[in-house]
Amino acid sequence: MTDKELAQKIVDLVGGKSNVNSLIHCVTRLRFKLKDESIAKTDDIKNLDGVMTVIKSGGQYQVVIGDKVADIYNQVMPILGLKIDDDNAAENIDNNKKEKKNIWNSLVELLSSLFMPVLGPLASAGILKGILVLCTVTGILTEKSGTYMILYAASDAVFYFLPIILGFSAAKAFKTDPFLSAIIGGALVYPNMVSAYSAGKALHFMGIPVILMNYTQTLIPIVAAIYLLSIVQKYLNKIVPKQLKGIFVPLLSLVIVVPLSFLIVGPVTSTLSQWLADAVLWIYGIAPTFAGFLLAGIWQLAVLLGLHWAFIPIFLNNIATKGFDPINAMLYCTVFGQVGAALAMSIKAKDPKFKELSISATISGFLGITEPIIYGVTLPHKKSFLMASIGSAFGGAIAGFSGAKMFGGFASGGIFGIPMFIGNHGINSSFIGFLISLVVAFSIALVLTLVLVPSVKPSKKDTKGSTTEVTDSSIESPLSGTVMPLSSVNDEVFSKGFMGKGVAISPTLGEVYAPFDGEVVSVFPTKHAIGLKSNAGVELLIHIGLDTVNLKGKHFDTQIKAGDTVKSGQLIEKFDYKAIQKDGYDITVPIIITNSNDFKDISVLKSNQSIEHGDDLLNASNQNNDDEINSTVTSHA
Repeated sequence: MTDKELAQKIVDLVGGKSNVNSLIHCVTRLRFKLKDESIAKTDDIKNLDGVMTVIKSGGQYQVVIGDKVADIYNQVMPILGLKIDDDNAAENIDNNKKEKKNIWNSLVELLSSLFMPVLGPLASAGILKGILVLCTVTGILTEKSGTYMILYAASDAVFYFLPIILGFSAAKAFKTDPFLSAIIGGALVYPNMVSAYSAGKALHFMGIPVILMNYTQTLIPIVAAIYLLSIVQKYLNKIVPKQLKGIFVPLLSLVIVVPLSFLIVGPVTSTLSQWLADAVLWIYGIAPTFAGFLLAGIWQLAVLLGLHWAFIPIFLNNIATKGFDPINAMLYCTVFGQVGAALAMSIKAKDPKFKELSISATISGFLGITEPIIYGVTLPHKKSFLMASIGSAFGGAIAGFSGAKMFGGFASGGIFGIPMFIGNHGINSSFIGFLISLVVAFSIALVLTLVLVPSVKPSKKDTKGSTTEVTDSSIESPLSGTVMPLSSVNDEVFSKGFMGKGVAISPTLGEVYAPFDGEVVSVFPTKHAIGLKSNAGVELLIHIGLDTVNLKGKHFDTQIKAGDTVKSGQLIEKFDYKAIQKDGYDITVPIIITNSNDFKDISVLKSNQSIEHGDDLLNASNQNNDDEINSTVTSHA
């Protein structure tokens, strides 16, 4: 399947363009906001080749793709009628419908919109900063060398000017002017103001004393300032005449918000930032070993539930106010716990496809991207996810016990972020303890998974010599009506044989009967399609009507459920075919052998004539049959 085809199927299965409010993407996920999540066909999306899983969290419908998410996103956007760089359109496809959100979903949405756009640059700059520290510790570079100074400027700029960058990001979150927001962030870190603070000067604004503070590398003051800007701009847009808005709304916004930021917003939020950092470190200081064990043990579960967004501001705030953060140091090993479990699963795997997936996910994990591991390897095999969490818990305990800390940046995970845990003091016991925590998490997860988790074996459909032997089989008609060739069905998926060979029936009775002894594989939620498997290995799809999924179960009454055993002639479904026709739908029922490739020959025993349920309809055989009937069927199917 091409990227374009996958993108089109995803859009169709989430309910089409009309059901999408907005779309963004992160490292591994397409993050939709849908008007109605119940319309999305989650199970069908999960089964797409190229999709790992689907998650509903924080008001978002997240389709997990993996490393190719950007490629798929680039294909989805044109389908939605948007340019890839059309940020405003992407975030506001439909602003007319306001979603009802609980407090937690609103908080997650705010935090993710604030920090998701900048996490990549923050992590990259942090890694570069860590590498420079490693270079100075090992003597490769000195702090006075030109190479060091230029690369350090590149690594430190995003942190030093964080208020400007977050100002731009916060503007999108609070729906206000991003360029004006960046200017406010720039005012907070303006060199003259930073110099005045460093020199201890006393400043007054219109006679009011200003409490000067250093706002470089801070995050909460600028977020609060931009929230204030959004309120001020909304009010000014109401009172300023339309002809003057272009100049006077930005002018008055700056005149109001910048002074208030220096007088009130900055000092208050900076104090709150300090209190938050002190509180976090106080709690951590009570029992760092236990804190590491507990937090690291549950961290990947927190990520699955979207709870991790609440920690991102804490990490960054600790760095901004204290210069270090011990929390992320305790959690960093969780990536290696997942990698250890994934590597063990790849070693044990007997399924070639799963082995390939797990090896690829392991490599991604070493680079700090754990979603392919979690959603493709460990979470589907729950025991391995548990083993990874156990290994992570012990690793976190060691990091807490050794006092490991992250310095001067933000590390998102993986081997390249390790140097960020070396402080200016160089390699010491806390950094060695940090390294041990990674090794312990990886090793425990690896060993436990190897010993306690069963290997992944090929699924039946992928295994030659399946436990269900495919043998010759006669298939009875599940309906009463008129037999039609597939080629006459008004749907290319069926008429061109994409789903497999078979036949169609125009029903004269709204009842469906089991055409053989076997089991129910699936019953579509809208009840219009049933999947059966015979004891002889025939996999049969009975699709009642065309496009009848849109009826959402109306006029259908299933008598069975997935997993049930059925006997030939057993009533399995009732439907009101006259009412379905009245609602404007084609009532033709395609009957498809979906595993047609398992048989050498499929014959229609009755064609273009009336039939009663229970009469012989199809024959699936592993013997070549060149009779006239089969030739006709093959040409039609």
